[in-house]
Amino acid sequence: MPVLPILLHMLSPWRAVLNGLRWVFARKERVLGSVALILAAVALWQHREAHLWAAQARQTRAAWDAAVRDATLAKTLAEARYRSLADDADQSHARDLARGDAALAAYTAAHRLRPAQADPARAAEDHGAGLPPITPAETVLAELSDLRACDADYAYAKAAHDWAAALKARP
Repeated sequence: MPVLPILLHMLSPWRAVLNGLRWVFARKERVLGSVALILAAVALWQHREAHLWAAQARQTRAAWDAAVRDATLAKTLAEARYRSLADDADQSHARDLARGDAALAAYTAAHRLRPAQADPARAAEDHGAGLPPITPAETVLAELSDLRACDADYAYAKAAHDWAAALKARP
């Protein structure tokens, strides 16, 4: 009888598994020892997996913390930039408003305008401190409060426009 076919038959994978199981289940101690070995292998495998998951959790937490730190820094820098732009716009508005008030005062002095009187009957009685009466062409401009309001609106609109342009211009 040839030896090679018998060896191949005995060493086939299924035959080896069946022979191993027969050997294990032949005695009670072997079964318990095999179960203990399997449980130890599973415990080692789970221990390794737990370490891998813990390392991945640490890496994820570090990435999250870095992202939060970067976002907080970006927010702080953006707030500082916007605060600076707002302060510049406020200063520009105050400067333009003062310039407009000065120009309006110079205009009213040069054209000898007077504020409109609240009481028309009193205006007929009192002509001011020796100023000549206002000509009909200048009566439209006699409402200085309207002129001041227009000047203030223009200064505010210009400051808002400059602020918006600064937002768009600077990154």
